[in-house]
Amino acid sequence: MEYNLDLITIEGDLQYIDNFLTQEELDFFKPYMDDHQGWYTTMRSPYKNILNKFISVDLPRRPDGSTGVPGDEPVINHEVFHRPMGIYDRLFKVMPPIYKPHNALQTFKYCTNEEIAEAKNITLEEASKIDYAMDWHSEWAAGSPMPAFNRSLSIYLNDDFEGGELEFKHKSYKIKPKAGMLVLVPVTEEFTHRVTRITSGNWRHTLYGASWNGEFPAPSTEETC
Repeated sequence: MEYNLDLITIEGDLQYIDNFLTQEELDFFKPYMDDHQGWYTTMRSPYKNILNKFISVDLPRRPDGSTGVPGDEPVINHEVFHRPMGIYDRLFKVMPPIYKPHNALQTFKYCTNEEIAEAKNITLEEASKIDYAMDWHSEWAAGSPMPAFNRSLSIYLNDDFEGGELEFKHKSYKIKPKAGMLVLVPVTEEFTHRVTRITSGNWRHTLYGASWNGEFPAPSTEETC
């Protein structure tokens, strides 16, 4: 089987690959996406709309559902990631050399104004003016001596929704999610980015991760991309 590993550079180190996942791989993820059980809210979720679900690893959890306890050992349990030319094998070919598998499913939920108002304890009018699913951020904290990540990555698993675009604070372009697309985002302040609000349709699903420069942490519900 032929796989698309041709990185297209938009600007600087912002890169993408169309059809990085095969239809077979997209079909593999669909039951996990359709199953709304097993998700838990991330700590950086602005209105309880960003959820994670680990499916490639089995991790011990704290009572609150979070993970990342020092000493946690992930247990790989899905062949699709590791078979010859599986997802990880292909990521190793296009990510920086320090990339280590650190992926989970992440979803941005479609939320009504009523749900946002209740989650944030604001009025419906205030909720209607919120236009982001995740606000401006970059993985490199300003003032740090070097980036913690070299790249963050998102692989879009579906596109049957409206909104949910990746937009950049200092750039004129946006990236519209397309099922199977891989996007690699530089971590510098220049590429500060956010995800626009899901306005209708399904939840926005990604397989996410990053290339970590230094000691790589255990998978944790605190990480979002």
